[in-house]
Amino acid sequence: MREASRPHPAPPVPVAQSAARRGRALLAAASEVEADRNRFVEQVRRAHRCRISEAVAQVDGCVDTIVRWAGWADKLDLLLPVAAGGRRPPPVAILPPEAFLGAARSLCSALAAGARCVVAHESVAVGSLVDVVAAEFPAAAVTVVARDPHTVRALATTVALLDARAADAEFDADLRLACAQAGTRVLAPLPAERLAALDDLALVEDLFAGATRPA
Repeated sequence: MREASRPHPAPPVPVAQSAARRGRALLAAASEVEADRNRFVEQVRRAHRCRISEAVAQVDGCVDTIVRWAGWADKLDLLLPVAAGGRRPPPVAILPPEAFLGAARSLCSALAAGARCVVAHESVAVGSLVDVVAAEFPAAAVTVVARDPHTVRALATTVALLDARAADAEFDADLRLACAQAGTRVLAPLPAERLAALDDLALVEDLFAGATRPA
């Protein structure tokens, strides 16, 4: 697994890939998750202390989610005015939910749109998923860091956006202040029901403030 304790990750930049290539990369990641299904099921079962049937549903849903975002990758510029002309979201730090399926949605939405991501997590299952997805993208398209207060605060100066929509609503005020001082935009925590109800286009559209055109 990638190093998960780097306190000062290099500033991320947009992923230098066409939308079609991003879609193919996500499809390849879905195939890898499916091929290693048993390992992921066991990791999810242990992480969430759930029944095997529930873990299987999470992993199978994850594969479906990755495939769905692979399909969105080359359509976002047609369906979202903010993505027109090949615009890509600014560098984003993601605080994914603990749930395996929700983490897949958070990560794949950003990658499908062309953002480079820093993912702060603390779950073995989510970490394995991030590693598999990241392996299909250019080097450093995804950076993994430990999900601790010091590390997450350090992200405020290296990204343009903190996607905390899936974070605990009580994440500390110091983090909000650090982001504000660094000029980092924050997508604030949402209730789980509201986040789950967001359709895919609404989920990704919020990432595009400060979008850039490809060089």
